[in-house]
Amino acid sequence: MPSSSLQMKVVLGYYAISAILVCLSLFTLVDLRMMEKRVEEGNQISGLLNNVLEMRRYEKNWLLYRQNEDVEQILDYATLLQQVLAIPTIAVLAGPQQIQHTQDLLSNYQNLVDKEIHSLKEPHTTEQLENRLRALGKALVTSAEEIATHERLSIRIALEKHRTLLFLAVIAVLIGITLLGRILSHMVVTPLKQLEESMNAIASGNLSTPHISSRDREIRSLSEAFNRMLQELALRHKMLLRSEKLAAMGTLLSGVAHELNNPLSNIFTSCQILQEELQESENSFHVEMLNQIDLQVQRARNIVRSLLDFARERPFLQEAVPLAELLRDVIRFNKGNIPPRIVVHNHIPPELKLLGDRQRLQQLFLNLLSNAIDAIPAAGAIHFRSLLPPDPTLHPDDLLRSSCQRLRDRPWCEIRVDDNGSGIAPAILERIFDPFFTTKPPGKGSGLGLAVVFEIIEEHQGAILAESTPGEGTSLRIALPLATPWPPDRITH
Repeated sequence: MPSSSLQMKVVLGYYAISAILVCLSLFTLVDLRMMEKRVEEGNQISGLLNNVLEMRRYEKNWLLYRQNEDVEQILDYATLLQQVLAIPTIAVLAGPQQIQHTQDLLSNYQNLVDKEIHSLKEPHTTEQLENRLRALGKALVTSAEEIATHERLSIRIALEKHRTLLFLAVIAVLIGITLLGRILSHMVVTPLKQLEESMNAIASGNLSTPHISSRDREIRSLSEAFNRMLQELALRHKMLLRSEKLAAMGTLLSGVAHELNNPLSNIFTSCQILQEELQESENSFHVEMLNQIDLQVQRARNIVRSLLDFARERPFLQEAVPLAELLRDVIRFNKGNIPPRIVVHNHIPPELKLLGDRQRLQQLFLNLLSNAIDAIPAAGAIHFRSLLPPDPTLHPDDLLRSSCQRLRDRPWCEIRVDDNGSGIAPAILERIFDPFFTTKPPGKGSGLGLAVVFEIIEEHQGAILAESTPGEGTSLRIALPLATPWPPDRITH
């Protein structure tokens, strides 16, 4: 199916309307020009009648005063009338027979004046000659009036015809423009109506993808964008359901932790009593077993406490958080998800303490660890390191330092999470912190991990910067506030 453009159809519609209007204007101009020509020809007919009347006026003057000058004027007008009658357009307008009849009358009148009146030596004439002259003159006037009347009637008919044709042309133009508008409206409105119906269906809960039949590029683009919006909406719906499941799981986890805490407390108390009773016993094996039970119970209680901290919803609370200990808990929680081929190194010194919310920081580094594990396709290593901010004058172009100006007056450190995974392409590196953006296949990732990381860092007034080389690995540089300044001897420039 060849692709077309709605814009081109609209433009062609405007061109068609313009062409119709131009044709109507040309038709009107041509018709008006023809009418102008007919009016000019009518003026010639009117001139013919006027010349005949002038000639008759000199005839009356001669009959009254008998002056030879009047006879000369009569002959001059007769000659002029012969020339006018010889014009081809006059013959076409008046008809050949009428022109021939007028020419015969004019010739007889001219011969009578020239041969019988102009040749008289005495200005006296007979009554019979005067009657003949008057009769021929009257016949000429009658014939000229008939020609003029015929011409006026012809002009009136032409005007009526012109008015009718112009009216029909305007009606035809209006019908053509209306039909063209209906066609364009059908081309545009029909697919938009389908979109409207699809939106109403979506509003009622039907998320099926609409199929709009149109060859127009704009409509197809709008339909594709609408379908993409539906796909994103369905994906967001799934993400919302997943978030609700996670929230429910957190509530369940909190309840399970509470339920586990009670028997663990009883076991711990019983173990303490047995240890006190067998403290002086010689059975060292039993004492060692009790010590192991006590150790494992304390470990289980720490795990339950950490689970409660992770699952409990509470407001943002800043405290001094030992980062090394926090990372050990995160690695221990995620131990079952770390493949044997991947080694996680914790290089954080034990005295480093961040100022922040423990639960949120725990979630922050848990997401970073999970993301680094997924980025390593084969054997590899993940390193957690801490660096003090060096002298700002050494690296003025450091994007991390320039993006965390709000930490300039507070003690802060840089934490690096390095992996030797597949890396990130430069084209998508700046989008990895966008919500729901993921390069993983469907069902393998929600695109929320690094978005949550960015949000938590923003809550702590920090900054994050991603550096990556495809095929070599990724380094995430994080700036977070310190609970206490570093000792001066630990700062390296």
